[in-house]
Amino acid sequence: MSMPVNMPIDSGPAATWPGPVGRPARQHWWSSQPPPPSAPIPAGRAYLEVLLVFAAFFAVGIIAGGEALAGRLAVESGSWAVFGPAALGELITAGLAVTVTVLLSARRGITPRMLGFGLPRAAAGSEGNWPAFRMASWALIALIAGSLITRALTANELAEPKHLNGAYLLYATAASMAAGVVEETVVLAFVVTTLRQARRPLAEIVIVALALRCSYHDYYGPGLVGIAFWAVIFIWLFLRTGSIIPLIIVHFCWDASIFWSQQHHIVGVFAALAVLILLLASFVSWLADLIGGPGRGGPPGGGAQPYGYPAWPGQGGG
Repeated sequence: MSMPVNMPIDSGPAATWPGPVGRPARQHWWSSQPPPPSAPIPAGRAYLEVLLVFAAFFAVGIIAGGEALAGRLAVESGSWAVFGPAALGELITAGLAVTVTVLLSARRGITPRMLGFGLPRAAAGSEGNWPAFRMASWALIALIAGSLITRALTANELAEPKHLNGAYLLYATAASMAAGVVEETVVLAFVVTTLRQARRPLAEIVIVALALRCSYHDYYGPGLVGIAFWAVIFIWLFLRTGSIIPLIIVHFCWDASIFWSQQHHIVGVFAALAVLILLLASFVSWLADLIGGPGRGGPPGGGAQPYGYPAWPGQGGG
C-alpha cells in the first residue's frame, strides 16, 4: 500500500523533530533545526497558501496602517458596548488563525508540533525547560532594541486612544493576545514552515517573512527598520528551536504592558523588573548548562551527534 504524499515521510523522525536545543545536541549554538520531515511540495502551492492565508488575516491591517500613516485613521474610543464585542472578535480571530494554519498544514503532513506548537526541547541531561526561558530572553532583547530603533526613526507620534478606561483595556488585552497568536502563527510559523517544505532557499524565506511582517506595520514609516530588526531575530529563534510558544507569550506581554502602562504607570515598573529577572535567570541557567554536567562538550567517545542539524537545501554546511 502506497503512502499518501501528504503524510510524514517517517514517523520516527517526525516524532523526534525538533531536536534538543543546547549542548551537547547541536553542532553550533546558533544552528537551525533541519526542515520538518515531510514530503516536499511545489513552490507554487506553497506561495499560494502563504499569500492567501496572510491576506485573509492582514489585508485589512495593511490598509488601516496606510490610513494611519496618512493621518486619516480615527483614534479608537468607545464604551463597553463597543469594546466588549471587539475584544471577543479579536479572540475569535486568534482561534481562527490557529485552526486554519493547523488544518492546512495537516493536509501537507505537517503536525501542530512541526508548526511550532510546543516548547523547545532541552538537551539530554538538562533539567527543566530553560531553553524556553532563554528563547524568551532573546525575544525580549530583540523587541527592546527594535523599539529603540523604531522610536529613533519614526518622525510622528502615533495617535493614542481618547479614553483609557476599563473597556478599552479589555479590548487592548484581547488585541494584544490576538497579535501574539496571529502574527507568530501566520506570519512566522506558517510562512517559514510552508516555504521550507517547498525547499526554498534560506535568504528567500527570510525576505518573504520580513516583507509580510513589515507590510502591516507600514504606519511606522522609516521606523520599519526596527520592526525588521526584531522580526529577523524571531525568525532565527523559530528556526533554531522549532517553537513559537515563547514568542507568542513574549509578544502578548510586550503589547499588553504598553497599553496597561499608559493608564497605570506601575505596570511599566513591574514589567521592567520582570524583564530583568527573566534575563538574569536565563543567564544563570546558561552558565549552569555551560559548566555543569558530564558530556557537555559532546557525546561520549566523540561519536555522532544524537540529532543532526544539516545545512539548508542547496547551501553549504558549517
